[in-house]
Amino acid sequence: MNEEDDIEAESVAEMLELDLAHEQVRLFDWGIKDEEQRKKVMEKLAEKAHKAAVTKTSWHEHEPHTHNDRYHNAALSLAFAIKSQLFQTTTSDGKIDPKRKRALVDFLNLLEWASPKSWKLRTSLVRELQWKMESDAVKDRAAVESLIDGDVEQHRSLKTEDLWGYVDANEGGGWTGKMFGQSQEQLAKDDKHWTKTCTHSQPAK
Repeated sequence: MNEEDDIEAESVAEMLELDLAHEQVRLFDWGIKDEEQRKKVMEKLAEKAHKAAVTKTSWHEHEPHTHNDRYHNAALSLAFAIKSQLFQTTTSDGKIDPKRKRALVDFLNLLEWASPKSWKLRTSLVRELQWKMESDAVKDRAAVESLIDGDVEQHRSLKTEDLWGYVDANEGGGWTGKMFGQSQEQLAKDDKHWTKTCTHSQPAK
């Protein structure tokens, strides 16, 4: 094509021997017949937009939304993903699919390398999973659940006011969002639930 010529869709199509559709395209037909109907449609759209804005705003109003919230939610999300996905596909003899195993091991190695040393999960569950995956010690989903539940119980046995998955307040420095004043029973429940900032006040399953 001559560089001095204007490049247009028709000329490109002609060179490539393509047929272009020239009919008008309408993405959506509201079927509006008169001004009164148009006004009703616009009012309905405005109402929906307002409700969506209110909902989105409420998602960001939950407190506290701390550095530790993110790590706690990340720990629970990791646990959920491993429980639900690791044995979703297996080999003919019931073992973890090699590709799935390799992907998890690589991700755990990345977590150990990229996450802060003050993240307690890094030196407990992540490291334990690395060792057990490499040695083929994880045989079924029950073993995975037992490993995760054991780590949560070990954390709570320390009588700490930090939720499972929090960073170490002594190493992390600064205020980390401790749940001061809560009983160990309540903290044990909270250990296994995402924060409201993550679930937008919906029940965490």
